[in-house]
Amino acid sequence: MPKNTAQAATFLRRGVQELKAERYGIALGLLEKALKLDKDNPEILCRLAQLHIVTWKSEEAIEYARRALKRRANHPDTLLLLSQAYMQLGRIDDMHDALDRALQQDPSHDPCAHAKVMAYINSGELEQAAAVLERVEVHGQTPTLISMARGKLARSQKRFADAIPHFEQILAQENAMDRQKRSARFELGHCYDALGEYDKAFEYFRVANGGHLPGRQLHAPTMIEQWSREILDSMPSAKSDSARPVFIVGMPRSGTTLTEQILAAHPEVATVGEAPLLGHQFNRKSPSSLGPEDIERYASEYLEMLSSRAGDSAARVVDKHMGMERTLGLISKMFPRARVIHCLRDPIDSCLSSYFQNFGTNVSYSRDLRSLGEQYVAHRQVMDHWYDILGIEILPNRYEELVADFEPRARALIDHIGLEFHEDCLSFHESKDLVSTASSVQVRSPIYQSSTQRWRNYEKHIGPLIEALGEYADTSPQTATKQGA
Repeated sequence: MPKNTAQAATFLRRGVQELKAERYGIALGLLEKALKLDKDNPEILCRLAQLHIVTWKSEEAIEYARRALKRRANHPDTLLLLSQAYMQLGRIDDMHDALDRALQQDPSHDPCAHAKVMAYINSGELEQAAAVLERVEVHGQTPTLISMARGKLARSQKRFADAIPHFEQILAQENAMDRQKRSARFELGHCYDALGEYDKAFEYFRVANGGHLPGRQLHAPTMIEQWSREILDSMPSAKSDSARPVFIVGMPRSGTTLTEQILAAHPEVATVGEAPLLGHQFNRKSPSSLGPEDIERYASEYLEMLSSRAGDSAARVVDKHMGMERTLGLISKMFPRARVIHCLRDPIDSCLSSYFQNFGTNVSYSRDLRSLGEQYVAHRQVMDHWYDILGIEILPNRYEELVADFEPRARALIDHIGLEFHEDCLSFHESKDLVSTASSVQVRSPIYQSSTQRWRNYEKHIGPLIEALGEYADTSPQTATKQGA
C-alpha cells in the first residue's frame, strides 16, 4: 500500500518542474522520494523513465517503463518512452515493436505515429515513413505532431517549398506547445537555408535558439589542471590489452557521424553510437582519487557494455559520446591500446551548423553564438593538451579533406584502427541502420562538399561567433581546407 500519496504527489509535481527546468539531479532526488512514498504509481515511474532517457541512462529507463506498463498495460505514452530508450540502445526492432503496440491500442496516438515516421526517416526508409502517414486519419485540425512529421518527411525528400506550410501551420496553432513551435522554427530555418533565403533562415534559427535556456561551456584550464601530465603519469593503467574500443571525438557537426558511419560499414566494425557510460564513469571520482581497482572495474564494465550492445563478433566497436574530449585521459588508462579519431572542420562552419540544430537539452552551449565560439576554443585547448601528453594514438580527421579526397582518407581511417580496408566503407550511405543524430539525412547521401564554408552566407549575422573564436576564425578567402589545421 502507498505510504503517503498526497506527499508523493507533491514530490512528483516538484520533480516535474525541475525536470522541465533541466535541473536533473534535483529532479531525480524528488522523483525517487515520490516513488518511495507511492512505489507502484505509474506516473512517477514514467517520469523517472523520462528523466533517465534525457540523461541517457537507457537501461534504467527501460526498467521504469516496464514497471509502469505492469500497472497500465499497453499504455501508449509509456510505450513511447520505452521505444525511446530502446532507440538509444540501438534496439531498433524492439523500438518498432513498442510503437506498434501503442498504435494498435490507439491508432490516433500522434506522438507514436510521429516517432515511427522519424525512425524510418533516420534509417533512410522514406517510403515506409510515407506509408505510416498515409494510415493516419485526421478529423478536423491536423494534430501538431502529424504536421511536424509531414514537414520533416517533405524536407527529407528535398521538397522544401512543400515542407514550409506544414511548419507554418504549427506556428499558427494556439494549442501547440512552445517546444513544438521551437522545433518548427528550426525546420523552417533549414528549409529557407536550402532555398537560398539566408536572412529569413537565420531569423528563424535566432528565434528558435532564443527559446532555450542558456548553457555552460567546458572550462579548459580546470580540465587541464585536473588531468595534468604529473597526475596522469601517477595514475595506474588497466591490465586490459583490448584494442576493441574506438573513440571518435570532436565538436558537434564536425563530421563525427560521417566518420562513424564509414567505420561501421566495415564488416568487422560495430557502433554503440553516443554511449553515455564513459561520461558516467568520468564523473564518479576525481583523477587523483582513482585507484587500480577503479580503473580495472571501469575497463571491465565498459567492455561488458560493448558486448551487451554490439555483441562479441565485431573486432572494433565505435563510441562517439558527447563530451568525449573530457574523457580521453581516463580512456588512456582504461585501454592503453585504444584508438582515437579527432574530427575537425572549419570552426565557423562547425559552430554555425550546431547553432542551426535543435539539440534540445543535449548541447546546451549551442544556443548562443558566443558560447559556441568559447566552447570550440576550450575544446581545442583540451585536445592540444591530450595530443601533448597521451600515450594512445589520436588521428586528426579533417572534414574538408575527407570530402575532397574521400577514398584515401577512408582508407587511412580503417588503417588507423588496425583493420584491412573493405570496399563497403566507400558505400556507407547505403546502410539502413538507424542514425538518430542531427546528421541522419546527410549520411544517407554520397559524400558532398556543399557544406564547406557555408558560413559565408551568414557572415553579417555571426559577429559574436567570429569574435569568440579568435585565432581559430580564419575569415580570409579560400581557407576551407586550412581550418582546423
